[in-house]
Amino acid sequence: MEPSEAGLPKTIKQRSNNPNKDADLSTLSLAIAAKWKTSPHITLVWISQPEYESMVTEFGKALSTRQITGSGRRELTAKLKSLDHEINQGISVLKVYLAYKYEKAHAPSYYPQFGIVKKGTNYKLPGDRSKRLAALQLIPHAVAVHEYGDEKYGSAFWQQVTGSYQALLEKATNIDGTVSVKVSVKNELRKTLVETHNALVHVLKANYPGTWKAVLREWGFQKEKY
Repeated sequence: MEPSEAGLPKTIKQRSNNPNKDADLSTLSLAIAAKWKTSPHITLVWISQPEYESMVTEFGKALSTRQITGSGRRELTAKLKSLDHEINQGISVLKVYLAYKYEKAHAPSYYPQFGIVKKGTNYKLPGDRSKRLAALQLIPHAVAVHEYGDEKYGSAFWQQVTGSYQALLEKATNIDGTVSVKVSVKNELRKTLVETHNALVHVLKANYPGTWKAVLREWGFQKEKY
């Protein structure tokens, strides 16, 4: 041991009285709400058992809603990814069309009309969702101007793809907004639950100085510290 370390007290790692995972906290909260209901002698000045139990219910609902909404977002993400594949394939063909009509060396000068931008050494549509939609909206007009409207990757293809992309992106944006609100509500509820649990632990320790470990387990704290 270095001389500078001699006599220094060892650092004790403290853990929380509350689980890190929201699902585990919900389970703990339900147990506490049930036990508190049958223990009216345990009180906190700033929150009552009925108020706490109501928050526990709301916390559980917020978790369920977020999970359901999140699963819908994953489905949209998968559909957008699939559509991206079709779009990238279509852009590759459009570049072939342009190279054939205007020669390979001159083709890139026409790319901006199709929303195609240079990224590194490659030419492609923007990766950002909003910018990609803006680029897609240029293509139906561009293919008509350059007389590719009747081709496989002509007007009909790009109108359909652009419409589908816009619809999916709007749904995804709406879900993201909903999830953001739900997460904010859930986090505020979690904060109050955690504060309540910590306060109850102190009250139980004060009321049961000799048996508080067993009492904590009765209240749902399966471990003194998580």
